[in-house]
Amino acid sequence: MKKVIFFFSMMVAIVSSTIVYSQQFQYGFSEAIVTSTGRGTNVTFTDPYTGNSRNVFAGLINGTVDGHSTKFYCIDIARTISFPDSCHRDSAIANSKIVYILNNYYPYVSNPPGKLSDNDDEAAATQLAIWHFSDGVNLNTISGSTIRNRAKAIANDADANGGNTNVLTTLSIQPSIDPDAFYIETKDQDGNPVAISNIQLSIDQGSLSSNTVSTNASGISPDVYVIGTGSGVITATASVTIPQGISFACPPGKQRLVIAMPTVGERRAIADWGALPVELASFVSNVSSNNVTLSWTTVSELNNSSFSIERKSSVSADWNTIGSVSGNGTSNVQHSYSYTDRNLNTGTYNYRLKQIDYNGNFEYFELSSEVSVGMPGDLTLNQNYPNPFNPATKISFDIPKDGMVTLKVYDYIGREVATLVNEHRSAGYYSIEFNGSNLTSGIYFYKLVSNGKTKVMKMSLIK
Repeated sequence: MKKVIFFFSMMVAIVSSTIVYSQQFQYGFSEAIVTSTGRGTNVTFTDPYTGNSRNVFAGLINGTVDGHSTKFYCIDIARTISFPDSCHRDSAIANSKIVYILNNYYPYVSNPPGKLSDNDDEAAATQLAIWHFSDGVNLNTISGSTIRNRAKAIANDADANGGNTNVLTTLSIQPSIDPDAFYIETKDQDGNPVAISNIQLSIDQGSLSSNTVSTNASGISPDVYVIGTGSGVITATASVTIPQGISFACPPGKQRLVIAMPTVGERRAIADWGALPVELASFVSNVSSNNVTLSWTTVSELNNSSFSIERKSSVSADWNTIGSVSGNGTSNVQHSYSYTDRNLNTGTYNYRLKQIDYNGNFEYFELSSEVSVGMPGDLTLNQNYPNPFNPATKISFDIPKDGMVTLKVYDYIGREVATLVNEHRSAGYYSIEFNGSNLTSGIYFYKLVSNGKTKVMKMSLIK
């Protein structure tokens, strides 16, 4: 067998294998039935589609998915709904900020921070925040101040923190350590393992060692072996958790809804056994001062739209997207990529690439070791950026020893116009924003003093 790249547990490794990759995505085949309105109240706001004032019910909708009770919010005010209404098929995933709201606000979180005392008002405010992201509702046009202010607070939180929120995959096909096998993994809406029975399996080429498996309390099934083929499409079908964020619709002309409380329904995971969207030859890092440059090389690419670069630090367990690099579509020649993560604080970091296909499928490649950013060796004051600026710019500086630090700004005749830092600071890398909105255009100087040493730089404010 030839040497190939095999992806397992988000690590890049070289093994001998007849299977190179399991690219997967998930479909829903559950059916929703909506029966009545739930918690909520009528609200008045400006309809973004007509520009006219509109008074409608805003809040939760009661219903079922495959016979299991749940609740929905609306993500489509342009269409109407009636009760009872069936034939809402599990169809897609809401945008990341809506998913963030569903994960962190009423009703999934029964008592979120800042919750209104009236559950009807809270549900209405949550629905309006969702309509802001799904339909462009201007929250300032809401007539009642209580619901208006709460909806704006929820939307502001989602804007600040919800940009990278994804719906959790609750049924997935995972490559086994044995290169000729795979296993099924099942989770609940919070990412915890859950046991699921009677998972149906099939492959469109060759055959499988078993066509039915169950996962244990760790959410893992026994290995299933692929027989008689080097490629094919595997399908796993099961009744599993449908987490909040999955949307439902039934064309033509029916309103789109989104799950607000996790429930159970039929889902299918599809894995392309043998497809190789991206074969990665290397993924390395290089540290220079407090900048980390990531470099990676692909051997081949198939429908490669882009790489998102993600980072987490030793003080946070969350992965955050810090940048993106475009891919090269489909190619059988080598391509090299790089990305520099600048102005990091002293500490330890992990990095991974999220390779995204044109159809939205993705796979992770994780850097095999942590990256450490150490203490600076010298007192350094960097050129502000941008420069020239209007009205704000950032000034970064390095402190090699703990001590008293001052950073001040002066005009061209030496008058002090701003004090940015005047305190004891630990050794490390820092960045400060300077806003010159109250100053006139001209040349300014900024001076850094620490442990008896001084650094001065010049910058230009142009209005």
